[in-house]
Parts: sequence; C-alpha cells; structure tokens
Amino acid sequence: MSSDQILVKKPLIFATGSEIRKDIAESHGISCEFIKSEVDEELIKLNFHGNDFDKLAIQLATEKALTISDKNKDYFVVGVDQVCSLDEEILNKPGNKDNAIVSLQKLSGKTHHQNCGMAICKDGKIIWQSSAIAELTMKDLTLDEIQRYLDLDEPYSCSGSYKFEANGKDLFLNVIGSEYTIQGMDIDQLIEAFYREGII
Repeated sequence: MSSDQILVKKPLIFATGSEIRKDIAESHGISCEFIKSEVDEELIKLNFHGNDFDKLAIQLATEKALTISDKNKDYFVVGVDQVCSLDEEILNKPGNKDNAIVSLQKLSGKTHHQNCGMAICKDGKIIWQSSAIAELTMKDLTLDEIQRYLDLDEPYSCSGSYKFEANGKDLFLNVIGSEYTIQGMDIDQLIEAFYREGII
C-alpha cells in the first residue's frame, strides 16, 4: 500500500489510543481523528465464556467503536482490538517486566495466536465487523534471552509481551499471518471496507 494521502470522503474516527495503530493508519495515508475508548476491556473478558478468542476480539473492537459512535453521530467509527491466546488462556498486556517474563516463559517454544478484531459503526449501529488471526511459533528462550529482549523493547503495553514491529520478530521460528494482524489492526481489510462504505 502506498503511503500517499488517501482522500477520506466522510468523517472518520479511530476509537484507539494506540500509537502503533495510529502509525499504521497514517503510514497508509489515512487522515482522521483518534479518540481512546474507555471501555472496560477486563470486564468484557471476565464476562466472556468459551475459547472463541476471535469472537472476543471482535466484541472488544465493537464495544470500543459503539462507545465513541454514540457520542459522535456524524462519524464513521473504527474499533480495533486484539487478544493474544495460548491454548485456552488469554495473555494480557503485562504492564511490567516481571509479568512480561512470565508471559514470554509461557510462550517460549510454543505456538500461540494473535486474534485481531475490527468493527465500523455509524450512528450507534454496527455496519461492519471482521477479524484476522496470526499464528506464531516462538523459539525456545532462556531467561537471560528473555530479559535481554525486554530491556531492548520494553513491551509492557503490548499484547503477548513483545513488539513484533521492533526486535520482537527475532523471537520467532515461524509466523503465519500479516504483520498488521500481529500489531492488532488488519489495515488491508479496513481499507477494503472503507471503499465499500464510501468512506474513502
């Protein structure tokens, strides 16, 4: 995708405070507003039953979009979110180094998934939802290797405890799926939806 400016024909908001998602949108030439949603993600996860984490990611994205859409009726609002899952377990953002060590020790030598959910809402109504999944197999990592990596990227606000777009990609033996999915926003799917809805 070219980084040339895309003509956004209709008012557009991304319901996110994520710098990486803002960077992805702007690098694809999309000029819009960014407003962080105050949705209680942990409560949604707590009330979610089952292990269809793809569905959970869509629910989280949709709730974010609807919350902002309710207050901005004239705008198309994009919600995006991701869920990092290892078997039946969700690995949340670590918040600090100790938690990140625990997460990476769990992922070491194993295959996990990044589930990316997306939604577009208008006038408080859902007009589009989709998802994408990336499968990642991590190398066997020693504690020293984990600590050295964490000192490099400090990925404490990242789902899975790694920044794939930085040094995190070096942690993996095999990756199936888009780098944008791993970063929590499948921009190619979104742009296709924008064209269909006449947003761009």
